[in-house]
Amino acid sequence: MTRLNLILFFALMFSALGLVNSQHQTRKLYIELEQMNQVAKQYDQEYGQLQLEQSTWAMHSRVEQIATQQLQMQVPDAKRVQVVLSKDALMVDGSQMQAKEPPPDLQLKTQKWAKP
Repeated sequence: MTRLNLILFFALMFSALGLVNSQHQTRKLYIELEQMNQVAKQYDQEYGQLQLEQSTWAMHSRVEQIATQQLQMQVPDAKRVQVVLSKDALMVDGSQMQAKEPPPDLQLKTQKWAKP
């Protein structure tokens, strides 16, 4: 009977130590998870700020202002603008279409800057 009690006692002690170790590891991992979540929130905030900054730097009015003032560029005359369409753009329902003058809205979108 003493032998059985001794075996059960050691089994109980090992089980208790295993439980304590398991809880300790769980707490450490939870703290690490919370720290990683905090870092992720900071990265998300920084990413949002960078997107806002990028959209500010890429604003059409800013690009146009730099092109005209710093690079001395200007919009070319409509006669000098040429629209080049790819072969895929000319295909409509499997048949080829004749490329003539592009529609006016496409001409406005394809204006390029040119040095005077």
